[in-house]
Amino acid sequence: MAPPKQPRKKKTGLTLKDEGADADDDGTQVDTSAKRKKKSNPGGKTKKRQNTTLNENAYKTAFKEFVANSCKIGVQGLLAEFDDIKKQTQAIGATPKIAFDTNPDKNRYKDVFCVDGSRVVLNGGPHDYIHANWVDVSPEKRQYICTQGPITVTIDDFWRMIWQEKCKSIVMLCNIVECGKKKCEQYWPEGAGQEIKYGELTVKATTKGDFERLMTVTNLTITDGAETHELEHIIWNNWPDRGVPADTLTCFKLLERLKKLSPTVIHCSAGIGRTGTIVGLDLILSKLKAGEVKTAKEIVIDLRSKRHGSVQMDIQYLYIHRVIISLGVQRKVVKESEVKGFIDAYEALCKQRGFL
Repeated sequence: MAPPKQPRKKKTGLTLKDEGADADDDGTQVDTSAKRKKKSNPGGKTKKRQNTTLNENAYKTAFKEFVANSCKIGVQGLLAEFDDIKKQTQAIGATPKIAFDTNPDKNRYKDVFCVDGSRVVLNGGPHDYIHANWVDVSPEKRQYICTQGPITVTIDDFWRMIWQEKCKSIVMLCNIVECGKKKCEQYWPEGAGQEIKYGELTVKATTKGDFERLMTVTNLTITDGAETHELEHIIWNNWPDRGVPADTLTCFKLLERLKKLSPTVIHCSAGIGRTGTIVGLDLILSKLKAGEVKTAKEIVIDLRSKRHGSVQMDIQYLYIHRVIISLGVQRKVVKESEVKGFIDAYEALCKQRGFL
């Protein structure tokens, strides 16, 4: 017989902002005298405030340095920097891709590789291959699975992967058809209440709504008949292929949402351009938040070692810098006057290429 429930404790005025300083959320009894000792220790609170201030200062310092360096290099300098990244990372000879080579029918593009070292390995079933790679976000303990847009013969494998890894979200950065070409299959039930069976799994759409005007969010439930799993399907509508959106802050709001939805499966068509842009941006912002000064170049090079070819286009590399600059201005970490030259040059290039 289950033990009787303990009566709910009276609230003490603590909130989530106290981050467990005195809270005991696992239901066990706590020595109240020990609690009183903690509360009567002003030095502990002072130290915590000091640590928070130090973290904020380190973040602002790292952020300012990143922005200042971006502006110093300038748009043309970053375009040259991206060419250097491609030269350093495009060759695949030293990176094993045996699974990719032995499963040509499961790859959307012949020249977009899935490297062995970080690939997602499917358990059970007739084969273990799917064109997907793990990318960890450090120092935060979050994970992405970067993958191609499903093709007809991989839709069931896609859902096997979602189920196996208990993914909490799917981010789709492409349309089904772009410029008259098929970029991805319709692999999920789109309408609320619709239910479709994929292999041994049944996926049902429960609700559907909008997020930040640019995105459509569908809540999905997966079941194998015995267990169920829930996740979000988020579509960024009309992000141009091989390009960038005009909006420079919505992606940050998306990343904030995804922090609670790890592991996240993220894809576009090939799973490297738009996909790599969002993941690369998240990697950089996570380093800056930790007070670490990292350049986009070194982070993208490392990202490409896990998901080959990530951040496919030079304009996408520039967009990462532009987003961070926008965020810096919004948070008053930098002044708009300090970054105006970069913004003007970036927008001029986007207009020239038809993205603004």
